Amino acid sequence: MSLINQVVQKALCRGYLTTEAEQTLCQHISDNCNLHDVTALTMLQRALVSGQVKRLSQAQQ
Repeated sequence: MSLINQVVQKALCRGYLTTEAEQTLCQHISDNCNLHDVTALTMLQRALVSGQVKRLSQAQQ
């Protein structure tokens, strides 16, 4: 499982996306993403939009 997929799975399980996890995604998103990474990122985006996952970076502001 790729690092992107691992970060997404943790966020989905915990219900929040840490600032560190968000930075990790940003750093690795420009690497060679495969279809599984894109699917995982899409799932994370949907969870963020629906409120199932909260962004801690925004909650701290």
